Amino acid sequence: MQLAPDDSASITTQPPAHARRAGTGAGTIAGRVALAVVAVLVLLAVSLALIPDSAWKHLIVHVVSRETGREASIDGDVRVRIFRLDPGLTVQGFRLANADWVKDRPMLVLRRLDAQLSLLALLRFRLEFRRLQIEGPEIDLERDAGNRANWDFSTPGARKPMKPDNSPPARLPIVKQLNVSDGTLTANDALRKLKFHGRFSISEHQKTAAESAFTLRGSGALNGKPFDLRVDGGPLFNVDSSKPYGFDAAVTASDIKLKAHTDIQHPFDLAAVTSKFDLAGKDLADAYYLTGLALPNTPPYEVTGTAVRDKLKFSIDDFHGRLGGSDIGGKLAIDTGRDRPKLTADLSSKLLNLADLAAPLGTQASPELKSDTLAHSAGDSSGVNPKSKPGKRARPTVAAADPQADNTGYLLPDADLQVNRVRAMDADVRFDAAAITTAKLPMKKVRFRLLLEDARLTLNPLEFTLPEGQFSGNVAINARTAVPETDIDMKLDNVNLAQFKSKGSETAPLDGQLLGRVRLHGTGSSVHKTAASANGDLTLVVPKGDMRAAFAELTGVDLAKGLGLLLTKKEANTEVRCGVASFHADNGVLKANTLLIDTTHVLVTGGGDVNLRNEALNLSLRGQPKEVRLVRLRSPIKISGTLSHPDIGLDPAKALGQAGGAAALGALLTPAAALLAFVDRGLAKDANCAALIGQAAQGKQLPPAHQ
Repeated sequence: MQLAPDDSASITTQPPAHARRAGTGAGTIAGRVALAVVAVLVLLAVSLALIPDSAWKHLIVHVVSRETGREASIDGDVRVRIFRLDPGLTVQGFRLANADWVKDRPMLVLRRLDAQLSLLALLRFRLEFRRLQIEGPEIDLERDAGNRANWDFSTPGARKPMKPDNSPPARLPIVKQLNVSDGTLTANDALRKLKFHGRFSISEHQKTAAESAFTLRGSGALNGKPFDLRVDGGPLFNVDSSKPYGFDAAVTASDIKLKAHTDIQHPFDLAAVTSKFDLAGKDLADAYYLTGLALPNTPPYEVTGTAVRDKLKFSIDDFHGRLGGSDIGGKLAIDTGRDRPKLTADLSSKLLNLADLAAPLGTQASPELKSDTLAHSAGDSSGVNPKSKPGKRARPTVAAADPQADNTGYLLPDADLQVNRVRAMDADVRFDAAAITTAKLPMKKVRFRLLLEDARLTLNPLEFTLPEGQFSGNVAINARTAVPETDIDMKLDNVNLAQFKSKGSETAPLDGQLLGRVRLHGTGSSVHKTAASANGDLTLVVPKGDMRAAFAELTGVDLAKGLGLLLTKKEANTEVRCGVASFHADNGVLKANTLLIDTTHVLVTGGGDVNLRNEALNLSLRGQPKEVRLVRLRSPIKISGTLSHPDIGLDPAKALGQAGGAAALGALLTPAAALLAFVDRGLAKDANCAALIGQAAQGKQLPPAHQ
């Protein structure tokens, strides 16, 4: 039997009766659920709409107080608008109490807050403000020396503790239009020694030819000095979260000037930000107040680069500029996702001005002391400034790293190490200077690696390379203790003295290889304070060399008389068989254990001390002729004054008789073998110094000049 076409169609398109009944039931259930959800939402909306504004007022105060653990209050009216495409909230006279250890002022005051939300965004479970307007905000931020911060709500009674400093960057709610008027910000940070008070405003309006659509303005005083902030950007209303939002910023804080163009890769998400900046000022260490990083003291600087933020890490791969008279460039990275931020840097300089290295130590020569004659004041070779009061010696000025520090005038810097900054971060910095410019010292390279970890700072290696020779070693500063402790271990290796020429002279006063070592331990918050408490040893050795007539010109005294005819008229120079200068430091006083120069005709010996507490010099040199001379009495050379202003002259009041050379050597060189080994283990076997030591040990008379 054949089926009619209509019957065939009927069979293939119609489901069984039970299937039709099941489908109808499922659709009915889904419809009922949807209807119930809508009904609940409508009921909820109606319930919210029926809540009086006074109830909203009490609810807001209760929730804020519970979440922060601080007393909140609203002195004015509250209006809540529910049945709109842009639901809104208006609050007048909001106040949030400060931490209990901050007295007499609230933490936050809002004269008026008017917010309009996006209903579509809320339905997608997103917080988006179509408009946010704040009038008269007064904000007070406080942190004491014990690191208590009033913005930390993790106090008893607070439900949600403050996020730690190394928490991920905030993802801010989207704001399409933002206006803030008559804002006041006060900040007191005892930990950073920062005080700020200023006013700010934010406005957004239709862009004109003369102004930006979005502007932020702020001005005030940072640590008592002028502060100004200007931000200009595009309109927020058309911001697309998939495209970068850019703005220009200019900050002036006293002498610090910062200009930057910043792009937020995904607007209102601060995890990815790129900022091209130009930064200039008098001292890079002052940027601590803006960055929180313990940067070194520097001369006036101008630097630029592109800072890239990736969540909790910042990097600058094109850092370059000038510090004083030196160029600088390289890469920097900062990791803030740690208990202490860590700075990593690989920096180099094509041409370093050696004077610029004085600033990191906290000292800077005054203009009159930047000449070649650092030791003496202009106009008087005695070291006394004729314009100063009688009996008082002029001293160079010191620019302290701590703005509160006094200018002591010591040659050794007395700027206090900012211990709180050093303890607040870690660092790993490498620096390499390919060429050096200096007015007085010949030098080719400077290289060091600075490690700062848990308040322990080390410079290892620390190398100064001369054309012939090197000054190298390591320095360690332990800032974990109440008073920082410093250890220094530096060596002079094969330094050719012929490279040190006095101004205007073609020949050097001394020739030969200089070796030496300084190993000291001291406590103190500055270089001077550390030296004033230092214990250890300092030794310099010249195994062999020549002393030329120019030496007398260098010292400015008549060495022929003072050192027993050291240089005769027939000779322009005399051979130095061995020279040793050894000092032992005891609580800041360097006492000369051994001072001698064994020359062809004369044995020069000396003694005295250098008091590093007041930097006073008390040294003398005496010449002991090896041959019988007609003139048997000689006056010693006396070195007095201070490290910054030494006085060198004859001391006729203390005429010396000719003494036995072997006896003098025996007294001076008894511990000499240990001294030479302290500098270099192989030095004690040097032919010249070893022979001198042997003669002294056996009590033999020195050989005459012709031997």
